[in-house]
Amino acid sequence: MSWRLPQWMRLGATARIAMGLVSLTLVLVLVLDLIFKLMPDPRTQMQAARERTAIDLAVQTKSVLAHPDAVPLLEPMLGEIQSHASDIASVGVRRADGALMASTRGHQQSWRAPAGGLSTLTAVVVPLYNGSGESWGSMEVQFTDPVPRTLLDWLRQPASILILALSSAGFMVFYFYLRRVLQHLDPSKAIPDRVRAAFDTLTEGLLVLDPRGHILLVNNSFRGMHPLAQQSLLGRRIEQLDWLMRGFKERHATPPWVQAMAQSEPILGTRLELTVADGEPRHVLMNCAAIRDAGGNPRGCLLTLDDITELDRVNLQLRKAMGELEASRDQIQRQNDELQLLANCDPMTGCFNRRAFFARAEELYAQARQTQEPLCCLMTDIDKFKSFNDTYGHSVGDLVIQQVARILRSSMRPQDVLCRYGGEEFCALLPGMTQEQALEFAERIRSRIETEAGPGVDAVEGLCITSSFGVSQLGLGDAHNIAQLIERADQGLYAAKEGGRNQVQCLDARFAETVLAEEA
Repeated sequence: MSWRLPQWMRLGATARIAMGLVSLTLVLVLVLDLIFKLMPDPRTQMQAARERTAIDLAVQTKSVLAHPDAVPLLEPMLGEIQSHASDIASVGVRRADGALMASTRGHQQSWRAPAGGLSTLTAVVVPLYNGSGESWGSMEVQFTDPVPRTLLDWLRQPASILILALSSAGFMVFYFYLRRVLQHLDPSKAIPDRVRAAFDTLTEGLLVLDPRGHILLVNNSFRGMHPLAQQSLLGRRIEQLDWLMRGFKERHATPPWVQAMAQSEPILGTRLELTVADGEPRHVLMNCAAIRDAGGNPRGCLLTLDDITELDRVNLQLRKAMGELEASRDQIQRQNDELQLLANCDPMTGCFNRRAFFARAEELYAQARQTQEPLCCLMTDIDKFKSFNDTYGHSVGDLVIQQVARILRSSMRPQDVLCRYGGEEFCALLPGMTQEQALEFAERIRSRIETEAGPGVDAVEGLCITSSFGVSQLGLGDAHNIAQLIERADQGLYAAKEGGRNQVQCLDARFAETVLAEEA
């Protein structure tokens, strides 16, 4: 594992520091120049040189004017001088009365006399004297403006050349010096080898950050989490690891490592999904804990990344297996319910069979004894049922039984218990209902069977179906247990059959007069 300072970091830091030192040096030189005038003023030097040039021209002009025959040659001479001097715009000789004696082309238009007669950088005036020392005129020289017009002109300025030279020389000196110094400033050497070796034995990926989020240390497990983690990471900001930042499932306004350094508690269990090209995403849990000094001030952050990809895969398989087991359990429960229904119910009518009926009857009997609530029994039988089988066949007889059972089931309350007691005979227990109420209840069912059962059999048109009923109540007459209660209701059913069928009968003496009155 390489712990050297990254090449890009060494060169970049060296160049930035060198440029900073060069800038400081130049600022210092300029300040000293303003105070102590270390470098001459180039404009003052140029003006002095131009004045000397103008004086030389005045001397040559005076020598020409000393010979009257040579005066016509003065103007061509001035033009020749201008053509060989690139900084001279125009030249003229003016008499004391203001008349222009000789000049180059355009001097009259371009000449701008300096204020007070004092020479400037672009306009130089040299007085001309005769033999007696009297001024008879002046030499006017118009120079070009020395202000640079292009970048090349600026670079040709002495000050620019000096600054560039100092900058280049200073940059090279500082750069190579700092580069040599920084080669010995490897931050990884501050971490002992035994500590790095201990970190590399961890199965979790580990990073150590400084307070600004720069990476100071990574272990081998972290480098194995992503191909891009194999690159040199020391000194880089963690936010620059795009492959890591994209792994956050939820965008955080403040990264978890910043939160951990800002508060006393660590940030645990942040989920990441690291995407690898042409590979399965890796699920990672990130934990962040601040590294603090003795005063409790944050000096960095320790990040651990636990690869839970295999754990998530096992959990997914486990959840899938649990779902299959739950579905299997539900299927078994449904099958058990179906078996229970088949075991307890008559398949033709959907009513309880006798075994299930008597099991439920014992519960209702115990409840009635405990609560002292009434418990009635209702027995019914389809009138002349054998004639249906003999006349229309057993298939129509089954339809008759089903229609009667349908009306009986729809008439029962939720707490009532109905069973198919025999072939065409049904028995029902009615908890909480008195014998008088049971008689009215049975009469309503009898009426419904008489009006609804026949039309409900589509196979035979105009079929007439009736039923006879017997009613008894627990504790009245000889009905002191379930068997006696059913026997008493069966006797009432027999009385209804004997009485002409399609009626409700009760044999208890207490209700005999009521029943006879209703029949009358």
